Amino acid sequence: MDTMEKGKNARKKPFKWTKELVRLALNDGWTQQDIAQKCRTQQSIVSAWKKGTKKASEAQLIELLKIYGHKLRRSSFRVYWNLDSETLAKRFFKVEGRVILSHAFYDPRRDKHGKLVKKIPTLKLVVHHQGDDQFRAVIQKRITLSNTNEEIECSIEDAFWSSTIYKPMTSAVLINFVDQFANKGLPGLPSDACTLPFIIRQALLYHGFLVEDVEEYPAVW
Repeated sequence: MDTMEKGKNARKKPFKWTKELVRLALNDGWTQQDIAQKCRTQQSIVSAWKKGTKKASEAQLIELLKIYGHKLRRSSFRVYWNLDSETLAKRFFKVEGRVILSHAFYDPRRDKHGKLVKKIPTLKLVVHHQGDDQFRAVIQKRITLSNTNEEIECSIEDAFWSSTIYKPMTSAVLINFVDQFANKGLPGLPSDACTLPFIIRQALLYHGFLVEDVEEYPAVW
């Protein structure tokens, strides 16, 4: 099979980030009918793309990709690394999927009189959506200098976190994971431990995912 034929076949395959691309357009003020006209299809098809029940081909989305492709590429993966504090061994990771939650936990620094001087982010929870009902959690810890125990600084924020990447999990497993992390992984941060279960459920709902233990009171239009 020659290169041209391979390219044609690739454009016919279901486009992995259909839902995310359509949402970029909708959030930018497009209507489903606008997208349907641009992609030469029907509004009902666009509705299915938005819900994630169907995927378009790259060829169908080519006009949207010309406009929003750069945003999609920028938001569809992140680069992380892990630095072993004892051996200084380095590992690097590329995690795909839209980030639906990036929540930092702060250590309040006080002077000798107990007055708050500043808050330093020392821990972070990041959650990627990797398609369908699959999510991947990343726990990040601020890297410190071994001789002074001070946090390292860098103009690129992602560089001063050492990250642990977890296996893919469903939304139900993710919620349980975060609830357990809130119970056991946040010693000395009682406010964060209390509010984190709410924050993960809110993030899932705001990104269009169902959460089983949330009571719903729908409006009547």
